[in-house]
Parts: sequence; structure tokens; C-alpha cells
Amino acid sequence: MTPTVLIVGGGFSGVAVTHALSRLTWPGGVRVVLADRSGSFGRGAAYSTDHPAHLLNVPAGRMGALADDEGHFLSWLRRDDPNTAGDAFVPRSRYGDYLQDLLETARGQLAANVTIETLADQVVALEPVASGRMRAQLQSGATLDADRVVLAIGNLPPRTIPGIPGDDERCVLDPWAPGALKRMRGISSALMVGTGLTMVDAVLLLNETNPGAHFVTVSRRGLLPLAHRDHHPTKPGVIDPAAALAAWNGSALDLLGIVRRESRRAEEHGQDWRDVLNGLRAITPQLWRRMPPREQARFFRHVRPFWDAHRHRMSTRVAARVQSLMANDRLSIVAGRIAACARDGHRVVVDVRRRDGNLHRYSVDTVVNCTGPDGDLSRSNDPLVAGLRARGAIAPDALGIGIDTGDDGAVKDAKGNASGVLFTLGATRRPALWESTAVPELREQAGTLARRLHASLSGAG
Repeated sequence: MTPTVLIVGGGFSGVAVTHALSRLTWPGGVRVVLADRSGSFGRGAAYSTDHPAHLLNVPAGRMGALADDEGHFLSWLRRDDPNTAGDAFVPRSRYGDYLQDLLETARGQLAANVTIETLADQVVALEPVASGRMRAQLQSGATLDADRVVLAIGNLPPRTIPGIPGDDERCVLDPWAPGALKRMRGISSALMVGTGLTMVDAVLLLNETNPGAHFVTVSRRGLLPLAHRDHHPTKPGVIDPAAALAAWNGSALDLLGIVRRESRRAEEHGQDWRDVLNGLRAITPQLWRRMPPREQARFFRHVRPFWDAHRHRMSTRVAARVQSLMANDRLSIVAGRIAACARDGHRVVVDVRRRDGNLHRYSVDTVVNCTGPDGDLSRSNDPLVAGLRARGAIAPDALGIGIDTGDDGAVKDAKGNASGVLFTLGATRRPALWESTAVPELREQAGTLARRLHASLSGAG
């Protein structure tokens, strides 16, 4: 019988695994089913935006979806515009177009005995059945049996913020929910909880639809994402990853010290901290694994805000727009926490406890949760995730950033046993890899996982 691979989620990760599977040789054949409840395969939440100010946060030349072809996206762009630069930051909607085209290419250039099906339906449950397979229960009521299942579910919605009411139309709990921000028209002010890239996207969109509006953004440390560079030094990176690994003792604070020291040395050679972080990118999973659980917790608590601000950057064009809003007193950054939130007529009153201890009250038209995706699957009410968690098929990690997996993406159950049927990639793998959300990391995971599935289904592993 031809084996079936079910891929749950039709965003980047799902399409990348599907394409990688289609490029392999399957003498006995394979059936790949890509399921997504939206029916919009390739876009997901990240690339469904059509706003021109929502740009990719990685230059086009490094956004290829194929593990063996970093420049594949750039080549695709140059079919329409041969002058597209490799360091260009293009609209995210174009990347959605690219992924849709990649899926169509996979379907049109299939190897013999390979079939790809797309299923506009939601997988609400997975249960083991005889012969080591899994049965997927679909929202439509249908079922589907699969020999291998890949959870490509991407990021979960943001966590609920204590004090922010969930039943108030003036409070946007998930800015990426369809139409959530577009309904906020005619506002003059907004308070954004979170100061990362989600906040940047939300402010730019609300600014376009509400000219003249003022924005207050609040986070624990008040750190904005830093900017990329328009031009890159021609010299190689000054940090030696092997030496960094050898000299480091696994301490979160010592890792921060190494990065700071190497950044100063980079400046002496005409470079900067970006080159240091770029040099660490390929070995970040190794660095993360060398931290004992206690140090991982320290990193997550104390270092992560600084890491995220430097690692997950804005394009220079977006950064210029943010700086312009700040210079014109249209955007202010506050370091603090939400103490209370209540409706006052047509306004929302928010009390913010600043880092200096003082309490400041803001009266705004709307509050937007921009804290970013919640990685804690123990809080998820998604029926598939909740069901797998309830029967111990997945194990949320101690830090609440994903699920425990083996080195190949095999999902571990509550007893620590790696599954031979259920696999995952992307944000859910952060407990093992830390950095597991950007295209350069995800395409490698997709290629590796496709080969792992191929080996297991063809009897080679």
C-alpha cells in the first residue's frame, strides 16, 4: 500500500516539507496530504498580509525556501524584475506568492508515483491506530489514516494578558486574527502591549488607516527591534564559532559577555554586532543545548529581551518609518507592566507600572496585544494540541516555548519516548533549538525532515 504523509498546516513549513518530499525518489510511491483549515496554502499568518509596509525581516537573497538553494527566492523575484537586489527587503505578500508558486511547482513536476493533495479542512484530533499509523479526525467529520504525520502548525496566538478584558471589542487580543486591525478605524490613540516586530507591524498598519493617531507601546524593558544594514562589510566575520564554543562554560551571562566582547572587536575591524550574531547563527542550537536547564531559564528570563532586539531586526526602511513616528511624538516607548485595564465609555483606561515604580494612566481608543506568539502549549485551546497533550502524546517543555522533540524532529511523549510516526518543525521545536522561526532555519529543518521520512518509509531508516 502506498504510504501517506499527512502535513498539518499549510504555511511556510508545510509547503517547504511538501516540496522537499516531492523532490525525492519514491520507488514504492508516496501520497502527501497538506491540510490547512484556511484553504490558503503557502501564506499562513505571516504572509497573508497585503499591506505594503509589512516587509520581510530578512534580505531577499537569503529567503530561498530550499535547503540547498538560499537564493531561490531571489531568482524567482528576478523573473519579473532582473534588477532586484539580494539585500532588498520585499513585501511579505510577495513571499506568499512565492510559496504558492512553489507548491504549484511541486504539484506540476512530481516524480513518478508521487501525489500531492491539498485539503481545506482542520485536523482536530490525532489517534494511533493499528500497524503504527495515525488517524486524523477532521472538522468536517471525515477521517484520514496516515503513516507519518508532520505538525507544521506554526506559531500559536498570543497569550492572554492579565488585566486586559477578552470580551471587549476595543481590545485586540490577536492582531493577526483576520480583520482584527482593519476594524480599528477612526481611532486617535492606541496602546500596544509589546515592543517587538508584531508591534511594529501593527503600528504601521494602524497608522495608515488612522492618520495622525498616537501610539504608546509598553514592554517590560521597552526594547525596540534594532535595524539591519543597507550595506554589508566585505570582510569575513570576526567571530570564530568553534572558538566561541570551546571557550564558553554554558553560562547565560558569560554568553552575553562573549557577544559583547566580540562586538567590540568587530568594531575595531570595521564591522559591528550584526556580524557577530550572524556568525553565531549556525551554531545557536549547539550553544542552547550546552546550557543546563537552569541557565536556559536564566537566558529566557534575563537575556532573551536583548537577544530578540538584536537578532530579530527591522529593515532599514521600516526602521526609518518607526523613527519618524517617534521623532514626531506619534509613538512613545514605555518600560513597564500593565497593572489594570478598564472600559470608560468609548475609551479604555490602562494603568502602567513603570520600571521606576511610578504608576501612569493612559486613556486610549484601543489596546492591542503585541506580545507575539505564545509558545506554551499547556495553555493552548486548539483542539488538536489540547487532545495530544491530554493523552500525553506531546510534552510541553518547562520554559513554555514549545514541545520536546528528538534531534530529527520526532515528537516526544510525556514519558520522553520519541515517536516514529509524529514529527514537527518550526516554532514548536524551540525547546531543542532555541532559534526555530526564521526561514534560514526552517528550510534546513524541512529538508532534513523530508529525508528522515523518506528513509523511514522506504525501509532505509
